Amino acid sequence: MRANTVIGGIILAILLSSVVYAFVAPIISGPIIPIYVDGAKVRNVYSLNATQAPGVNYVDLNFTIKAGGLDINFTDDSNLIYKFVFEQDEGVAAPSITNVTVGNKLLVNVTADSGNVKAIFGNNYNYSGALRVGAGGISAVLSEDSNVDSLDLVVKYAGGLSVEILDNASFNHLNTRVNTGGIILSINATTLERNSTISSVVEVGGVIVDKLPNEPSLGIELTALVDLGGKTLNLDNYDIIIDTPNECKIRSTNYLTAPTKLDIDIFTGAGGVMINQPFFLNYPMPFG
Repeated sequence: MRANTVIGGIILAILLSSVVYAFVAPIISGPIIPIYVDGAKVRNVYSLNATQAPGVNYVDLNFTIKAGGLDINFTDDSNLIYKFVFEQDEGVAAPSITNVTVGNKLLVNVTADSGNVKAIFGNNYNYSGALRVGAGGISAVLSEDSNVDSLDLVVKYAGGLSVEILDNASFNHLNTRVNTGGIILSINATTLERNSTISSVVEVGGVIVDKLPNEPSLGIELTALVDLGGKTLNLDNYDIIIDTPNECKIRSTNYLTAPTKLDIDIFTGAGGVMINQPFFLNYPMPFG
């Protein structure tokens, strides 16, 4: 019974990873805003810069789109607070965007019924808050230009979520959550600007953690628990602390002595996790 449960969980994880790919790939494999837009699409750009919000250094985001795709990136433009590029079907209501300044904090509220959105943030502000998609996909790349306190990335109903962490990314906590679907984590960093944590929760589906680095300047500890299902685990020079059919904890060999640390915590309700192994699909690169 246990073997069948584990195998079933792994198969479900593989199937749900395809769901992740199906939802997220159209967002990150090419521009969501095409050069030539036919009459059925409407493109709108909303942006805010430093001169429009003087004295602000902290941005709190409350972003919700009911259905569609959200692509999140950071840029070295120190004057940019945000830039949202919306592509929506003709006839869909335009998004609602409000900005409220409280002291040095800017509260940004965005709601939309549907569409594909490219969200770009500058490198001179500290960001926190939540970005949510009801059904669809979220892709986020945290680069050396990121400056994140605590950020929630949520697919509320069904879809996929992809997160890539690059060298010298700066964030305290990243919380990723999908109800039905999956999450892909790619840690492509040799070091981070500060100690960081990532938590990933999938109620029904799978989590895939791409091949993990093992670099002297970055220590990584990963904990994963599957309530109903199973896991696949590739140690690849990682130390194993816990290993059961549905739970594991691993550490990079340098975790205790590394100058910066990344802690990853994963939970899957029903499904499975695949940890520290190359993703089996061709993973599309984010667009510039």
